[in-house]
Amino acid sequence: MRRVAGALLVVACAAVVGCQWWPRADRPGPARAALPDAAPDGAYVESVLVERPVGDDVLDRELWTTAKPPMPAETDVILTENGLRVRVVSGNLPSSFRRLLETDGVDPHGFTFGARPDVVVPTATPPDPCSFRVLADLAGTRRDVTLKGARCGILVRPAWAGDGRLKVYCEPQLQHGERADVFRPNGDGTGLTVAGEVPTERYPGLGFEVTLGPDDHLIIGSPAAAAGTLGEAAFTAEADSGPRQRVLLIRGGWRGPPPTADAARSRRAVAAIAGADTR
Repeated sequence: MRRVAGALLVVACAAVVGCQWWPRADRPGPARAALPDAAPDGAYVESVLVERPVGDDVLDRELWTTAKPPMPAETDVILTENGLRVRVVSGNLPSSFRRLLETDGVDPHGFTFGARPDVVVPTATPPDPCSFRVLADLAGTRRDVTLKGARCGILVRPAWAGDGRLKVYCEPQLQHGERADVFRPNGDGTGLTVAGEVPTERYPGLGFEVTLGPDDHLIIGSPAAAAGTLGEAAFTAEADSGPRQRVLLIRGGWRGPPPTADAARSRRAVAAIAGADTR
């Protein structure tokens, strides 16, 4: 598997719009140029996956002791129940993890958001069929899920937070099956529009929001002990040498001048509509 050295410094700019097949996260991309000068002003996000054999000391234990969960306790509990864990590390990453970025980083991505409010960052393509149990609400009960042709990812929706910071909303999602035509009423209600879409399982109850400064790193993963959970499906990759544990590293920023008050309100409105569409 091709490794990506310095992946967070050489991610690619992706500007695809509309309903698309998610990239396969088990195919590492080559090193590419940083965001080009022609990239639009606004939010940008860089991501890279780091993978090691399941139970690796750094990915499974050491990395998660460097910071506390960056969200309310109730949100942390529901994520933990589903085999997911989240941290924000400020400043320098642990030296052991930085070394893994050089040797075990795969699938770097760079995203801009001039024409879309969010993007799904691919994390893993689990074995087919993919089976796990999910607890969508702390007041609910666990549900068995089995999906064919599943592809896992994390939806990322950034917004300006002021003072050089981004608010980043994240939500686990899975696409599965084949693309099919979906008919919906058009804008004025006089007819129907048709678009090819892939079935998607969304979990807004497992969504969370963090605020990232210029030196902050968002880390999302799943512990090795979380067998049979959504987290295991989303952050475990199959390899000839055996299953490998993955961690998603995200950082972001704002390109160009800060948005005006009117532009910020417009972006929040677009994000709110997009959020309603994913629920």
